Amino acid sequence: MRVWLVHVGEPLPIDAGNERQLRMSLFARMLADRGHDVVWWTSTFDHTHKRQRAQVDSEIRLEGTLTLRLLYARSYSVNISLDRLINHYQIARAFERLAAHPAEPAPDVIFATMPTVELAAAAARFGSRRNIPVVVDVRDLHPDIYLSLVPPAARPMARLALTPLYRELRASVTLATGLIAIAPSFLDWALRHAGRKVTNRDTVFPLAYPELPASDEALSAAAVDMEASGVRTDRRIIWYVGTYNRWIDLGTPILAARILAERQRDDVQFVFSGSGDFEPEWRRLAGSLPNVVFTGWVDIPRIVYMRSIAWAGLAPYRPGFLTVGNKLFEYMAGGLPVLLSIGGDARRVIEEHRCGLPYEGGDPASLVKAIDEMRSDGIRDEMASNSLQAYRNHYAAEKVYGDMAEFVLDFAARNGDARN
Repeated sequence: MRVWLVHVGEPLPIDAGNERQLRMSLFARMLADRGHDVVWWTSTFDHTHKRQRAQVDSEIRLEGTLTLRLLYARSYSVNISLDRLINHYQIARAFERLAAHPAEPAPDVIFATMPTVELAAAAARFGSRRNIPVVVDVRDLHPDIYLSLVPPAARPMARLALTPLYRELRASVTLATGLIAIAPSFLDWALRHAGRKVTNRDTVFPLAYPELPASDEALSAAAVDMEASGVRTDRRIIWYVGTYNRWIDLGTPILAARILAERQRDDVQFVFSGSGDFEPEWRRLAGSLPNVVFTGWVDIPRIVYMRSIAWAGLAPYRPGFLTVGNKLFEYMAGGLPVLLSIGGDARRVIEEHRCGLPYEGGDPASLVKAIDEMRSDGIRDEMASNSLQAYRNHYAAEKVYGDMAEFVLDFAARNGDARN
């Protein structure tokens, strides 16, 4: 079958730096390895590192049957900005223009992710006009998420300003043939906007994580590099890996580190691996604290090494931000218990599998309390074991995305049968 994948924002297989591949990249490779003709429509702009991959619309054929179609759009340096909104608009219009070209072979099924709502809507409209099934994968609650940045009194006006995005959201979910979401509450949210009840065309496939390959030589080099950054293997390492953006709250862990330092507790070290807009602010807040280390961005061998020496994984989302991010499953794949700052579906994951403890975002004392609770009576080791077992049973990429492939391809098969 010919499958179109429509998604921006993730690392691509062509990106330098030995970066871990996420949901769409893993799904694309799985489909291609099964012999399907896969076209991934994405962006020339690298969202993570804020750089252009190409200066014009481009096509890159990878090994096997996977092709990348890079859609050119302007750069942006700040995630919440007018430039980014323009970028999303330009990508959606580029998709509409190129997908409709007479020389472009039509797909049997389209799998489009949301966000961005603009691109998902463009894909849904394209499929609807041509009787091609479109499955929309709901990963974030856009544009609702923007309202959380606005004071409550100003939200009615902000909601009015976001009307064009809500129009695209409704188009995405009402024109979609089926809906997938990363969590039950996300599916419920999408169905409310679609104005319908759940059917057998809708389901949940959680985020999943792959096994990460790393040679002994690469791991040895990672160990040397991390030690040079200040990482101490004789400490209980509370580790965060990811982007430093406005949805992440490293301020609370840094203040928790200060509490521990003032108590002369030298058994815990906070290690932050990543980069982003808020790095200067958090480095200033940490100052010269002896129990906080910033390692910079890390590649796959350094991720594998840090998972092997960390004591717990940190999922420090800002209060009010509801997500089920890759971080949970990245930590679980390494057998790490999770310290989590939010409720919702993410908290249900750690509670169901007994693989972590919650703390209150914005309250450093509650994080210190959670760390102390995890230290007592073998709780940490039990949670670490539960974490790895839950990953293997429920969140391994090969299983989750294999099942997702069958679900998506079935839309194409049923559509073909209907035509015949």
